[in-house]
Amino acid sequence: MKISKKVWFDAIGVGLFTLVYSLIMSGFSLWMGSAAFVAVSYFFGAGFPKDKLWNILISFALGIVWGLLAFRLLQVPAISGLWASSIMFGFLTFVVLFLQGTIMKFTIVPAWLIAWGTTMLIITNISIHSWSLFVFQLYASMLLGIFVIGYASDLFNQVMFHFFPEKKPAEKVDAEPAKNE
Repeated sequence: MKISKKVWFDAIGVGLFTLVYSLIMSGFSLWMGSAAFVAVSYFFGAGFPKDKLWNILISFALGIVWGLLAFRLLQVPAISGLWASSIMFGFLTFVVLFLQGTIMKFTIVPAWLIAWGTTMLIITNISIHSWSLFVFQLYASMLLGIFVIGYASDLFNQVMFHFFPEKKPAEKVDAEPAKNE
């Protein structure tokens, strides 16, 4: 089985920069490493759209805000029940799609929803003591995921392909001489 250079370089690059990210995360006590993996997985899954980076980052920020809003609304007793919370989530999802389709066309709905879901998953499972620190750490983890794991592994690939380029297949030579008409 022949394994392509791209597979090798991708695996080594992402593995290496996941290790680097883990060291940074530990050094700065960023305990939300999963948020970095969610963010970079979205970015890779979307085809690594460098031209849409700012759209994705803004959408992640809006998703965090949406998660905080939804969490706050769930603290209202009249909304915390099954039907009311389901209606609230449906309405907030409607608003996301409506805003993206009208006045906020620069946003990217999957990035917004992924950040919203990630925020909700974290804040519904732990106690937050400093909301501003929580938001900073969550967004920083997402950014570090994209830049340290995503962009650094992409740069690693470019460097590796520069030093070890793909061999171009030799051009096929026609065995028969051309016939004169």
